[in-house]
Amino acid sequence: MSESLSQFLQGTFWMAVGAIVLQNLDALVRFDQHSGINLKAWLKKQLGTSTLNRELWSVGTPSGFRGSRTVFRVVGVLSIVGGTALVGLSLRGVFH
Repeated sequence: MSESLSQFLQGTFWMAVGAIVLQNLDALVRFDQHSGINLKAWLKKQLGTSTLNRELWSVGTPSGFRGSRTVFRVVGVLSIVGGTALVGLSLRGVFH
């Protein structure tokens, strides 16, 4: 496989990943918050009220939901931009 074809396929993959993330944003945020709540409960059960069990990120709150939503939006947009750059680099030899 040539380098330009490899870059084209990688760029297409990352563009698709970004589109899927942005398309399913609400489901991803709900999953992230739900799994964070479960992890927090499991750690509390295993460690009790230890200093090792402090909250690193807010889960289950409106601010945690907004934060997760913002992060997943940024990841989706960066994936699309990076994929577009890779596709552009792969087409560099065609139009040069």
